[in-house]
Amino acid sequence: MMGEFILPLRIVAEPKSSHRERYLCEMDPSRNKSQRFIRADFNPENLDYPTIEIPKQWASDKLYIRVTLITVWSQEVPVICIHPYPIDTPESNVIKDPERNTLYFPISQEELSRGRKSFKISLRKLTQQELRNCTSLCLLNKDEKDIQRLSDPRDARKFIEVYQLGKSKLIFSMADRFQASVLPVIYDTTSVYSQIMTASTVSSTNEDDSVIRYVPQTGQWQGGDEILMVIPKLDKRKTCKVYFENSSSNEKEQVNVEFVDLKTIAFTTPPCPLKMTDNGKIEIPITITQSGEEIARVSFCYESCDKCLNCNTAPLFDAFADSNMDGQSSMSTTCFDEGDDLFQSHDHNAQRESDSS
Repeated sequence: MMGEFILPLRIVAEPKSSHRERYLCEMDPSRNKSQRFIRADFNPENLDYPTIEIPKQWASDKLYIRVTLITVWSQEVPVICIHPYPIDTPESNVIKDPERNTLYFPISQEELSRGRKSFKISLRKLTQQELRNCTSLCLLNKDEKDIQRLSDPRDARKFIEVYQLGKSKLIFSMADRFQASVLPVIYDTTSVYSQIMTASTVSSTNEDDSVIRYVPQTGQWQGGDEILMVIPKLDKRKTCKVYFENSSSNEKEQVNVEFVDLKTIAFTTPPCPLKMTDNGKIEIPITITQSGEEIARVSFCYESCDKCLNCNTAPLFDAFADSNMDGQSSMSTTCFDEGDDLFQSHDHNAQRESDSS
């Protein structure tokens, strides 16, 4: 590569602009939790995970892609730092540098020939207790830390606010591993930055037992949006089933559901069961049952990508929390932060009145 003009990488599938943050307890295989990965935003090729294009000029059997999670530049913090929320991957042969929150993905000959590489990356939110140990952040591409920006370095809430930790980006760079190097050597001129990823959670002050909270309430026509839902009547001891209904044919599609805590479930939207309408949006009923009894009924709005808020608009929110309404979940003390905010509300009683009218 010496003497050659080095072309930068190009992102062909951006990471989703909104994502749900997960604590360690939500990703722990020992708790039978599924590992979740950063998904790709809408893209013409329907790629599932963030993907970059590799310039054809590269030819080596020791090439890597460096992936690092970074903070977002702001007026209050006008520098780019290494984001403290750890990223990881289950892929083998990946070189991990936890100190710089960086993963080095090897490029196979097949990927090099194809000129594409996709990434399965998980992102873990730190609790406030963990953040109290992060008194300052390292600057990107420098062996030095940022200046002290807090009067109390152990104030985790202020730390989250100042560095806007609900927002992040991924940086992708070419790297080459030489014989004497412990870590691959990064070619900075190849670096490309992803769009901003924002934590998608919503706050609510309504504590009524009849209120169902869920987010998002709007998503892409082709499905793939993960819904997080708090149901006060939920009983974790009973089998829970979630159905998306097709009002035109009276058919319904069951989707897989996962318990997050005693009163919270998570599930992924299937493709819209109806053909796209002229206005590019339609509401589909979602029913939740336990032991054959309906305990919740809400609506989900499918929209074409040019209208979908999840595709084009950064969320309005900045924290995820333990959603257990009765405070009985042991996870609330081990996984989540006590003061985090949660979801928009959906009045279940009002919905039933509307359905019966």
